[in-house]
Amino acid sequence: MNKLSSLIAVKIIVLFTFFGLLSAVAMPKYLYINKCNQKCICKANQIIVETALAVAYADSLSKGIDHFPKKLTADMFEDGKIPTCPIDGEPIQFDAVTGKVFCPHHIHSHSRTLE
Repeated sequence: MNKLSSLIAVKIIVLFTFFGLLSAVAMPKYLYINKCNQKCICKANQIIVETALAVAYADSLSKGIDHFPKKLTADMFEDGKIPTCPIDGEPIQFDAVTGKVFCPHHIHSHSRTLE
């Protein structure tokens, strides 16, 4: 019986070692993918804001007014929510004069002008 429990203990040690190594290799990859995901979500949200601004600009042009809206409102978006940066949920910002949209944190990798 002593031999059998020793064999089981060795198998458990090997199994825990295997899972430990697997998680040590997988965790950095997971963190990298998560960081890339945040960057892509922020860029997609910027595109959504640009589209809403283009619609609002076209509406104001049809009324003879040549300017972008002063601020974003929830009724400009289909789901009634202003798109945010996934880092902390702060709304996407824009320049009311030029209509240029940017990440509220000015994170270089979130900039759409990189590519």
